[in-house]
Amino acid sequence: MIKLFFIGWIILLAAILLNGLISKWGIIGWYDFINLLIQKGSHALSTLRIIDYVWLFFAYPMLLGASYKAGEWLFSWLTEIGR
Repeated sequence: MIKLFFIGWIILLAAILLNGLISKWGIIGWYDFINLLIQKGSHALSTLRIIDYVWLFFAYPMLLGASYKAGEWLFSWLTEIGR
């Protein structure tokens, strides 16, 4: 249970950092995407750029998955040191 909690924190930190970076770079994030869909419906899809689609549906999920693996590795490393 502690391992899952630790990895969850790593994923959360990664998500916060990634969302901050994409905001600076002008790439749309999930919150903005959902708000666009609510406001404009399916017409919002035509306003997105290719980089937005790549970020939302490929890069962001992959980087969050990588943060899971990083958290798993970091937890294992920290518990090895404690032995």
